[in-house]
Amino acid sequence: MSNEENIINFDEFIKVDLRVAKIIEAKDVEEADKLLEIRVDIGSEERTIFAGIKGYYDPSELVGKMIVVVANLKPRKMRFGVSEGMLLASGDDDSGVFLISPDDGAKPGQRVS
Repeated sequence: MSNEENIINFDEFIKVDLRVAKIIEAKDVEEADKLLEIRVDIGSEERTIFAGIKGYYDPSELVGKMIVVVANLKPRKMRFGVSEGMLLASGDDDSGVFLISPDDGAKPGQRVS
């Protein structure tokens, strides 16, 4: 299943800053079919992330959920605002989308390694 072109070395991987985050607010982006605007606490600060999970999660059910985010992704200016990270999820249109969550006890801002 691996593709030689997609193989990275450890030094490249370690550059990705994965952090535990707590969702503190989530709302629909009315002008977008797939986007939710999610506000997260990553320990040292709060960030806004736009995520294409609108059809899979009710925003009110996300508040308080612990997730994993890419914290050092370059902010991306979008029509609706600036996205300051990326949340990790798995799945597809057929099986659904599933947010990656840490075990109980994890705290916002903890590094995932």
